[in-house]
Amino acid sequence: MRKFPILILTALLLGAYALFLVYWFTPSPAQPDSPVISETAGTTATGDTEDQPPPEISTTESVPLETVMSPDYALTAKLAFVYDCASEQLVFTLGSQTQSISPASLTKLLTVYVALQYLEPDTPVTAGEECTWIDPESSIAHVKPGNRLTVEMLVEGMLLQSGNDAAYTLAAAAGRAIRQDPALKPRAAIDAFMEQINVQAKALGLENTYFVTPDGLDANGHRTTCADMLKLCLTVMEQPLIRHYAGISQAQVKFESGQTHTWRNTNFLLHPTSKYYCPEACGLKTGSTGKAGNCLLASFYTGERYLIVGVFGCPSYEARFADALFLYESYR
Repeated sequence: MRKFPILILTALLLGAYALFLVYWFTPSPAQPDSPVISETAGTTATGDTEDQPPPEISTTESVPLETVMSPDYALTAKLAFVYDCASEQLVFTLGSQTQSISPASLTKLLTVYVALQYLEPDTPVTAGEECTWIDPESSIAHVKPGNRLTVEMLVEGMLLQSGNDAAYTLAAAAGRAIRQDPALKPRAAIDAFMEQINVQAKALGLENTYFVTPDGLDANGHRTTCADMLKLCLTVMEQPLIRHYAGISQAQVKFESGQTHTWRNTNFLLHPTSKYYCPEACGLKTGSTGKAGNCLLASFYTGERYLIVGVFGCPSYEARFADALFLYESYR
């Protein structure tokens, strides 16, 4: 009789052990994947003094406007305008259009325009020390002293890559042409060019514009207004070479001295891989400095008419593209 309880206890222990083995070796039910947290999540990129090309995005489809900003989107720009070229009327303004502002790299539109009055596009240029006279944080087209390239390539490097090195190189070349002295020292050549650029600014009706540098980096006295920037837009849009390079997203170039580069436009509106891509966008120029904030002159062609949108003093690099898209959609 004493063996019976022992047998029962042994059986219970064996059963419990068997259940343990079944539980241990049976796979757990599949669980949904946990979200992956990037190592860079939560970090904030610091902006350079000048423009940088937009980052590549894995999709080739543009994002609908409503996913960029909400229907009740609030403009971030301190100053802005929308101009209808067909009616030759301002259809929207924000802030004083005659208030003095810093133009940042929008300056390059006038630099290119004036330089092309004195230099043919196929004119060869050898870069000198002037291409190094730039802020180390500024955008560059990778032009080095001794590089040989054409005026057209310098224009391309300024309008796509927003190259300050290209701006100084072009200004020096144009200054020598103005003075008709190929041996003129870089500083004297650039001084001659800046003198002429301000003469031409007045001739174009840019009454409140005065430029000190060819690239647009902040400098005492370097100034313009929204109204003058609109006049400049209307002028440069009549120039086929400027209109072309201000409206393409990227290009590969080979200098006459052999160097090759891929230049990408700093205007996110032109890139099909950008969430700010707009098929109707066709130019014109970005600008970013500490004093100017983030600004943009954007042109759009609807198939029937041109609209020019200007936004100035935006708080972030990408906010200007959202602002410009919102204004375009509101007034097209």
